[in-house]
Amino acid sequence: MNRWVLKCFPGVLVVLLMLTCHTTVAAAEVTESLEVMAGANRSAAASQKKIDQLSRETRTLLEEYRRLQDGAEYQEAYTRELEEQDSAQRAQIEELQHQIAEAAITRQRIVPLMRSMADALEKFVVLDLPFHQEERINGVLQLKRRLNQTDLSVGEKFRLVLEAYQLEQDYGNKIESWRGPLARNGEEVSVEYLRVGRVALYFQSLDGAASGYWSSAQDKWIELNPEYTRALTQALRVARNQIAPQLLQLPMIAPGDAS
Repeated sequence: MNRWVLKCFPGVLVVLLMLTCHTTVAAAEVTESLEVMAGANRSAAASQKKIDQLSRETRTLLEEYRRLQDGAEYQEAYTRELEEQDSAQRAQIEELQHQIAEAAITRQRIVPLMRSMADALEKFVVLDLPFHQEERINGVLQLKRRLNQTDLSVGEKFRLVLEAYQLEQDYGNKIESWRGPLARNGEEVSVEYLRVGRVALYFQSLDGAASGYWSSAQDKWIELNPEYTRALTQALRVARNQIAPQLLQLPMIAPGDAS
């Protein structure tokens, strides 16, 4: 039967064979195409993977660059600030050095000046009206000793000088009375003193029998006329705040007037 078929349909067999070969070739081509496509896809996937990795690396590098750039800008700003501070500190140091130099010059000038002021104050106290003289002279001598102390600053020494001068100045603005000894007629007696600023200095015996004033021109005590006894007694009471202040009629002797 098969032989018959082959004999009867030889052309059909050839066609079938050709179709079979063509189908086999087409299948092979499809398979090859699929393999090529699969390879291409694998290559594309690998390439994409590499691209993704490179992209991540690029982003990482970009972030690092930005971080470094921000750090560099911060460092630059911080450096500028330090430079400005350094410049300001150098200017301040120069100013302080200038002040120290001026202070040294001032110290060199003011120390002799303070000693000269203390000497002048001592002479003034000696030549002034003889009230609280021992106390005042001792104060000046103590001042001169303290001016020689090395543990005191120049400012502290100058303050002491000013205080001493202020104390003497205050004496000229007050009226004062006190009891003390007086060498009179070869003996020491107790009397009441009256000081009217630095204008006049009086005394009166405790019994009121004798009164006098200090004459700078004659450098001694001068007896007062008895007519001034009552006025001097009133003045002493005013100085002791025993009566209200009032107009006093006391003799005022002009400097150099020995009459």
